[in-house]
Amino acid sequence: MTRSRKNYIIVFLISFVLIWLSTIFYFDKNEFDIEFREKGITTATIFNFGTEEVIEEYNDGRSVDVSDVEYIEYSYVVNGKSYKYGSEHFPNGYSIGDKIEIEYVKGNPLSSRLKGLERYKFNFFIRNLLMVSIFSFLLMLATFYILGLINNKDTGWES
Repeated sequence: MTRSRKNYIIVFLISFVLIWLSTIFYFDKNEFDIEFREKGITTATIFNFGTEEVIEEYNDGRSVDVSDVEYIEYSYVVNGKSYKYGSEHFPNGYSIGDKIEIEYVKGNPLSSRLKGLERYKFNFFIRNLLMVSIFSFLLMLATFYILGLINNKDTGWES
């Protein structure tokens, strides 16, 4: 293995670890807590729908107002204290006032999610693997490009 390939692998692994840590502790802390800390299950009540209004215009000048449900907001009670949570994407078929099952972190009931959604089927790390790999690769390329500009030496980057 040549020196430049080893450099690429080392920088990729370092950037991979850094991206994972930032994903876990900065961007997706709520999901990480729900995935790995002790969870409880309770029922919640849907009290609002967040929608996006889209106006579609046809070639003949007609327009149609279409609204898509983007997320729900729900409220729940844990140990006598009421909590509200929103911005949870969900499959259609619910209405305001419906009871839903949610999971919450026992140590921090503010962290919750709908129970049984398809997107939580896979492990936390598998769900985020593609995103982390792509960003790590881009960070590696940017690192070698910047080092090549600064040092003007052989960093493995071919211009």
